[in-house]
Amino acid sequence: MTTTPTSAGAVSGRIRDPRVALALLSLPSLLIAIDISVLGVALPRMAAELRPSPTELLWMNDIYGFMVGGTMVTMGAVGDRIGRRRLIVLCAAVFAVASAVAAFSTAPWMVIATRAVMGLAGAAIMPASMALIGQLFPDPKQRVSAMGAYMTCFLTGMAVAPLIGGVMLQYWWWGSVFLLGVPVMLLTLLAAPRLLPESETRIDVPLDVRSAALCLASILALVATLKWSVNGAPVWAMTGLGLIGLVLGFLFVRRQRALEHPLVDLALLRMPGVSRAMWVLFLTALLMGGTSIFAAFYLQSALGLSPLKSALLMIPSTIAMIIAANAGPWLGHRFSPKHVVLGSLIVMAAGFVPYTLLPAGRSGIAVVVCSAVLTTAGIGAAFPFLMNDIISHAPQERAGSAASLAQTANEIGIATGLVLLGSLATVVYRSSLAGTAGHAAGTWVDGFREAAARPDGIYLGQVRHAFLTGVHAVGFAGISTMLLVLALLLIPNRHRPNHHPNHRRPAPAPAPAAAPAPAPAPDQLGP
Repeated sequence: MTTTPTSAGAVSGRIRDPRVALALLSLPSLLIAIDISVLGVALPRMAAELRPSPTELLWMNDIYGFMVGGTMVTMGAVGDRIGRRRLIVLCAAVFAVASAVAAFSTAPWMVIATRAVMGLAGAAIMPASMALIGQLFPDPKQRVSAMGAYMTCFLTGMAVAPLIGGVMLQYWWWGSVFLLGVPVMLLTLLAAPRLLPESETRIDVPLDVRSAALCLASILALVATLKWSVNGAPVWAMTGLGLIGLVLGFLFVRRQRALEHPLVDLALLRMPGVSRAMWVLFLTALLMGGTSIFAAFYLQSALGLSPLKSALLMIPSTIAMIIAANAGPWLGHRFSPKHVVLGSLIVMAAGFVPYTLLPAGRSGIAVVVCSAVLTTAGIGAAFPFLMNDIISHAPQERAGSAASLAQTANEIGIATGLVLLGSLATVVYRSSLAGTAGHAAGTWVDGFREAAARPDGIYLGQVRHAFLTGVHAVGFAGISTMLLVLALLLIPNRHRPNHHPNHRRPAPAPAPAAAPAPAPAPDQLGP
């Protein structure tokens, strides 16, 4: 593989402060986060006006996430080839146009199509932004802090989306929530060529279209299988789709090994620093995605709180994650990054202990809030270090591909967690309910619905007890998984290659006279 230098140095020279470029990169991430969450607020009104079928409603809700997960690897490779700044500018324009069309959709298929395009653009912007952050901040400690700030913007968008969506729906029509994207992306479109550097190196070989198609089809099939299994799709359909996804994934991996210039350099995954961080990201995303539903059902179905009160009770966990995303890098300036990551993930592991002790009464509210604060704070502090490990170990010309692999691991981890932990809780719930009520069918969702229709509260108490038994099992599964994560971080590397086979980084620019010299990159996850 050969790389082509670009004129990035000239562009970078016009940036007086890389924090300005970081702020510009964070704007699209803020918007993408809002767009992910705001649809949940607008969907009921959209459904009432557009009258979608159940299948169309499912696609309206899921297509954005499917496209993000399915195309992120390919779009990361595209950015490595055409330039990440150019890709951000192009996709900002696409996102703005698609948002405007979605706002004025007159049929469900229009919402599905435009959300798919928005997901494709979002999948390109995030890994390209992560890779440029690595270029803007060559000092490892500054880079971790920058990624913490970037993550803060993303989390802020997730947190304020329901509030923004509620206000806009109160005074305007449902399409107004999509118009949020137009001014932000237009600002990015105009300012990026002036404020962002272009990739310093690019891969000068064409994109392998067959590999891109195999990657997209495989990930879409696997993610769809995982998500639809939660919604009770037929077993034969899920099994068939899952097998198709696995076969396509096998063909994709085999093709990457045979190509001289692969779409994804699988050698990255064999590097101890990268593979370890990828597994940690996958397993922690699995737990966060799989446990997120239980807090909502406990507060609303088991305790009878309103959705608004339940959402307000989750605000402390969002605040904790935002604080931790910035406190983690700050601690990394004072302690070993490896110790900060270990300490953060121990805090996350402690957050699953309250799940094993969750009581039936309202005293459990404090337990749920405490658990959410600990788990989100733990992963919030560790995430910038994990992403830095992946990007810093990758060759600069493949930084976008490395970032996209990490984001894809998160997407698949969340979907997998919903299936595995949801299935575990359902099995335990049915077993417990059968022991007390004499019968059990369906999930706890069906149980709470049936209990609400009965005049006495005896069956409701039995359903609550069975549900809590399932949550306790999920808590033990969370602790066990986190012990595996900690073991992965503590196992020493038997060998540590100094360079990736194609790892050729340009020499870092000299530091300004008033600034301290960049510190050597620490081995963050290996002892």
